[in-house]
Amino acid sequence: MKLSCILTTIVVLGLCNTATARDNNQIYEQEINAVIETFRLSIINKDKETFKSLFYSENIPWIAVFSDEMVAIKRKIKPNHPRTVDFGKFGPPVKMISDKEEQEEKIWNIQIETDGYLGTVHFNYSDHRNGIKKAFGTEAWDLVRDESSWKIVSVKYTVTEFSPHINN
Repeated sequence: MKLSCILTTIVVLGLCNTATARDNNQIYEQEINAVIETFRLSIINKDKETFKSLFYSENIPWIAVFSDEMVAIKRKIKPNHPRTVDFGKFGPPVKMISDKEEQEEKIWNIQIETDGYLGTVHFNYSDHRNGIKKAFGTEAWDLVRDESSWKIVSVKYTVTEFSPHINN
């Protein structure tokens, strides 16, 4: 009898902990979704201070991987055009926000994984300048949760420029 009570208690506590972990995970995913939306809106609104606040530091990897189609076209003009570039070496992420052009990064098919401390985000995107689609691909972020919020620690993305030569 005592053994069955103990086993029942263990099972109930385990289920409660699982439910709590699941609820917390949903909260963390909502928080990460808020980071994604803040990222998107700060680009549209040219809100550089908010954009800067999303990153762990101003020196994060910001790596582009160019598609086969794009590299083939670029290498016809410049034979040593790289497959990958770490744009982080050119300065902080906020430099990507243009002072002149209208910009929007459209984001969909968002997938989030987190344990409440570390997070990864993967999504499809398209980059628009002055209302015109310029590039598209997939993007992935690594995030950490500090004392008060989630911070982006790395950005990796594929790039295909939108061009009649590439996209027909």
